[in-house]
Amino acid sequence: MKMLNLGCGNRIHKSSTHEWIHHDITKHRLEIDIVWDLNILPWPWADEEFGFVAADSVLEHLDHNLLISMNELWRILKPGGSVHVKLPHWKHDVSWSDPTHRWPVGLRVFDLLCPDTERGKEYNFYTPYKWRYTKVPRLNRAKSSVHITMEKLCQK
Repeated sequence: MKMLNLGCGNRIHKSSTHEWIHHDITKHRLEIDIVWDLNILPWPWADEEFGFVAADSVLEHLDHNLLISMNELWRILKPGGSVHVKLPHWKHDVSWSDPTHRWPVGLRVFDLLCPDTERGKEYNFYTPYKWRYTKVPRLNRAKSSVHITMEKLCQK
């Protein structure tokens, strides 16, 4: 399975069974395979290229909103592929102490993308690209970050 580490920073993943592609905005490490500014759309990957994407501490730095980012993630994931997203939690000081943070979030922000949630049913018109939680939104121990793992649902 081909996997993408989006905005990897210094988090380099290695696996003997999966191919990891590491991305960042600059090539500050040898392991970074793709240099790209994620504010430029579309992102440089083909439709349905990846089986998994790790997006830890990256989406909150982008100029466009989270819905646009999630639509791009949906595009580059294979049917049934998954994404793990980590974002700053709006109630924690870390969300507001970084001047590059644009999107601190709450636990239920991604519900409107999931048709099996109450908000997903009510606000199903925001995007045609739908998801299913494989790990429900949760806070880390410090309550500074929201972690979400979602699976891409195929179009109906």
